[in-house]
Amino acid sequence: MNISQVKNMVRVGQIVRREDHDKKLRFDWDENISKELQKDERGRVYALCVDGEIHKLGGSQAKGGIKGTYDAYFSGFAKGMSARTYCVWHHIMNSINAGKTVEVYAVWAPLVEVTIPTMHGDETKKMPVDFHTIEEAFVKAYVEQEGKYPFLNMQESGRRWEDTGLLEGYPGLWVPKNG
Repeated sequence: MNISQVKNMVRVGQIVRREDHDKKLRFDWDENISKELQKDERGRVYALCVDGEIHKLGGSQAKGGIKGTYDAYFSGFAKGMSARTYCVWHHIMNSINAGKTVEVYAVWAPLVEVTIPTMHGDETKKMPVDFHTIEEAFVKAYVEQEGKYPFLNMQESGRRWEDTGLLEGYPGLWVPKNG
């Protein structure tokens, strides 16, 4: 599915390789994404796109906002990096090395006004909607249209990271030899 078919996500920016290091990445932020929105800690749903095609739909409420969500991928390979983080980083690097454009789009959970109980009565507060509900709706719509999950949505699809071929170079990985 092409990101142009998604009506309510905004372009966050393009992921590019840092000039000072061949394995580190950074955002070229879209001019419409303010510093405040980069660090907005409301839950968010994001699409990682390669040449406009959605390769991952995910959700996060990581500290530091959308910037914090992607910081794990930007420092290159780090010891202790999970297989998931390594594979996504590896996919981004492979895509950039192949001359493809890697972009991120996102939608932030809306704030709603709710009344919550307190020890002395009720209090009205603004709270973000749980991003998981939004993420599930995005993934469901994708699967209904495409008949499959996005390439990097491993957990939902029931596939394993080993199935992607992206674990090549991951430390401590035992790969059986053919024959």
